[in-house]
Amino acid sequence: MVTVDTERCTGCGSCVKVCHEHCMSLVDKKVAVDHAVCSSCTQCIAICPDQALSWDGVAPLSFDPSALPSPRQMDELLRQRRTVRDFTDEPVARETLQEIVSYGTCAPTHNSHFRCIIVDSAEIIRLFDREIFLFSQRMYRLFFRPRPMQKLFRLFPAPFQEEFVRGKPKLEMAREWGRGFRSPPPALICIVGDRRVPLSLESAQYALYTMSLVAQAKGISSRNLVGNQMAFNRSKAIRNLLSLERHEKIFAMMGVGQPAVRFRNKVQGKLMKVQWNEGYRVRQNRTTPKS
Repeated sequence: MVTVDTERCTGCGSCVKVCHEHCMSLVDKKVAVDHAVCSSCTQCIAICPDQALSWDGVAPLSFDPSALPSPRQMDELLRQRRTVRDFTDEPVARETLQEIVSYGTCAPTHNSHFRCIIVDSAEIIRLFDREIFLFSQRMYRLFFRPRPMQKLFRLFPAPFQEEFVRGKPKLEMAREWGRGFRSPPPALICIVGDRRVPLSLESAQYALYTMSLVAQAKGISSRNLVGNQMAFNRSKAIRNLLSLERHEKIFAMMGVGQPAVRFRNKVQGKLMKVQWNEGYRVRQNRTTPKS
C-alpha cells in the first residue's frame, strides 16, 4: 500500500490534486491516505516532488529522461513484436521471467489484486499441452462433425462464420499433430484474479501486453494464449494444479521463450482505418454519421 514519510512530506498537495479516487487529503499540512478507497494506481508516488510517498516503504526513483527510447527505437520494437508459435527448447532464466512479470504493475489496471503464476516445468507444460489438445478435439467434434451444425452456421452473422472458417484448419492440424502447441514454449505466464472484480479481463490484457514488450526488448518472444485460457479455466486438473480458488480464473496468459523462427521485415501499408470527427454531426444529443 501507499505509505507516507511524514518527515519528507511538505504538504504541497500535489498528490491530492492528481488522485482520481479522492482518497488523499491534507491533515495538519501532512498528507493522509484513505486506503479503503485507494485503487493502488500509485500516481501520487510518481508525482511527489519530495519522494515522501512510497509503496510499502520502498523509496521511489527519479525518472531519467535521457534513458527514454527514441521514436526510431520504438518503431523497431513495436514492429518487431510479433506472435511466435515456434520456440526452441532453450529455457528462460527465472530471473528474466521474474523481471518480465514485474513490469505488469506498470500497466493501466482496474484490478490491483492480480497474482502471476509462472510455469517453467516441461512436465507441467506437457499437461497444459494435453488439455489444449483435448479441448480442441471437443470443439471439433461439437462444431464441425454434425451436419446440422453446418446448416446452423449459415444463420450466424458473417464475422462469426468467418471465425469458424478460420478455426477449422487449426483444429484439424492439432488432430494431425496429436498435441495442442505447435511447439511448446519453455515457460507460461498466467495472470490470475478474482472473477467478481469488474474489468479484470481488460486489466489483465493491459498487463500482459506490457510484459510482452519487456520480453521483446530482452530478446524473448511471446505468444498471447487468448483461446487456450478458456480451456484451462474449464479444466479441473489445471485448476487444481494451479491451486485456483472457486472465484478465481486465468484472465490472461502467454507463452515465452527463444524463437525458433526469425522475422526479418517490418510490414508497411497495413493501417487501421481512421475517421475524423468532421464526418459526424450532433443532432438532438446524439452523435450520428453525416449522410
